[in-house]
This record gives sequence, C-alpha cells and structure tokens, in this order.
Amino acid sequence: MYEFFFFLFLSPELGWISKVYVNRPAVVRHAEQIKKWKTLKGNWQAAWLLKAVTCIDLTTLSGDDTPSNVQRLCLKAKHPIREDLLKALDMHDKGITVGAVCVYPARVSDAVNTLKAAGCKIPVASVAAGFPSGQTPLETKLAEIRLAVEYGAQEIDIVISRSLVLTGQWEGLYEEIRLCRAACGEAHMKTILATGELGSLANVYKASMIAMMAGKSPFKLRMSLLYYL
Repeated sequence: MYEFFFFLFLSPELGWISKVYVNRPAVVRHAEQIKKWKTLKGNWQAAWLLKAVTCIDLTTLSGDDTPSNVQRLCLKAKHPIREDLLKALDMHDKGITVGAVCVYPARVSDAVNTLKAAGCKIPVASVAAGFPSGQTPLETKLAEIRLAVEYGAQEIDIVISRSLVLTGQWEGLYEEIRLCRAACGEAHMKTILATGELGSLANVYKASMIAMMAGKSPFKLRMSLLYYL
C-alpha cells in the first residue's frame, strides 16, 4: 500500500482516478459515529481549546476591508484571549497568539507592517488564485500569487477551478495546482477545495488526491476543505 501511494506522488499518470468509488452510506455511518465521540472536559478541554486558538487563521475577507480594520485584526491576533482568562488558567506568560492573519492580496502589506511594528512574528496568509470563485484565467491566478508573496505573504491559500473537477479534467487540475505551487516560491500553500461545489464525495476524494500529488511534497502540503453548505 505504501509503495502505491509513493508512486502516486511521484507519477503524474492519472488514469487510475476514473476508477475511484466512494461508499457513501459507509461514509455517512462513520460521520454519525464521530458525532457520538466523547469530548474532553475540565482542564484537558481548556488546554485543547487554547491549542485550537493557536491554529486559527484570523481572517478578514470583506470588500470594505481597509488598513485600519486590518490593523485591528492584527492586534487581536497578537492578543486573542482576554488577559484575565489567561491569568486564571496560568497561561498569561505563554505568548499565545493565533496561527496566522489571513487577508486579500491588496491588504497583505497592511498586515505585514502592522505585525512588524507590534514586534509580532505571526505569519500573514493571503487568499489568491481568484478566491473565492476561481473563475479567473490561470495567468491572472499566477500573477496574483506572485504579487501576494512579493507583498510579504508567507502562506498562499489558493482555490481550485471547480469546473475542472466537474468536467473530469484531472490532468488540467493537476497542472493548475502544480503551477500555483511553483508560483508560491518559498511560501507555504494551502489548497481550498470548496467541497460543497464538487458534486460528489468521489470528486472530493479525487480532488484531494490530486491536490496532494501536485504539491511540493505530500508531507508539507496543507489542504483545507471549505464547505459551502
């Protein structure tokens, strides 16, 4: 099995993907089981909630974003939890921040400059590649990625062209993601699949596999499933 998956990540041959089948009833049953799992309580719950905060991309993606509200967002990112709560948990000196600040490319410089002035090393992420619809030419997507990196983004969150999935153009999807990854340079890349627009669970699986295959490394690629449900 491991040799099979290693081959997939090394080879762009995608003929196997047409044979993928997803057992939807089994998936639904497993999802129902997950909902019944017991949650942690007490100190353990508080600890994991704090951990969750450090994984958050604090985000503003509004048409009316301005330098001032991006600045406020960055200050919130540096101090995401009230000081009195941190003291009650004896965590006030642990330097808890969110994982990243996420904005549109045009606001990346605002976020980078604000965090730098605040003496904070929180990375700035930028959506790109025609977010949220992905309905822009590939050349425009790549230019947007390069500009976001030039402005200081350390992570690029791309969206895929859902039409490539819905029409079964798997080689085209692979190439699009591969080129986006190359345009990111040293910046990390996250692939947003918009699973609610992919039509079926089989398509979600196929798009997920191709996103991992087309990334720089299957061990470094970060992938997000964005639901529009």
